[in-house]
This record gives sequence, structure tokens and C-alpha cells, in this order.
Amino acid sequence: MTINPDPNWRRTVLALVFAGAGLALTAVAVWLAWNVLNAPWPAALAAARLRIIGGALYAVLGLLGLVLTGLSMTVALRQVSARFMGADFSASSGEGPAR
Repeated sequence: MTINPDPNWRRTVLALVFAGAGLALTAVAVWLAWNVLNAPWPAALAAARLRIIGGALYAVLGLLGLVLTGLSMTVALRQVSARFMGADFSASSGEGPAR
């Protein structure tokens, strides 16, 4: 039996890194949500704590969006382009066509 190394091993490693980052960010979001629902805190600090945790959850959601975009660029997409209100955006994976 012959083992053939993956010719796209960098893509595989990058996909695993992005998947791990997504799992870590999801775990942080779950921990923050648990703190909102179950952690005891004084009533005087409730509004401030909710504001801080809400901001942290928005940051986690933004980072998860970046992770998912990077993961899709790594695994499936070669190029993404968009046009919005006259502004153009284009990004590519930097690799040639798949062999």
C-alpha cells in the first residue's frame, strides 16, 4: 500500500486552523452567554455588565464571520468579488487553478 501525500497540504492545514478558531470563538460566545443568563451579580452592575458582554458578543460574531469567510476561501472559493454603492471589492486565494 502506497501513501500519497496531499498535494494541497497547506490548504488542509489552513482549513483545520480556521475550523479550530471557529470552535474557540464559539466556545467564548457560549461562555459569555452563560454569564449573562446564570452568573450572579449585583443589581447595580447589571446594566454595565450586560453592555460589556453584549459588546464582546458582537466582537465574537464579527470574528466568526471573518473565520467563516477565510474558511470558505481556503476550502472552496478561489475568488470573491462584490460591488456596493459604487465601491468594488475583490479578494482571491492567491493560488492557480486546482490540478
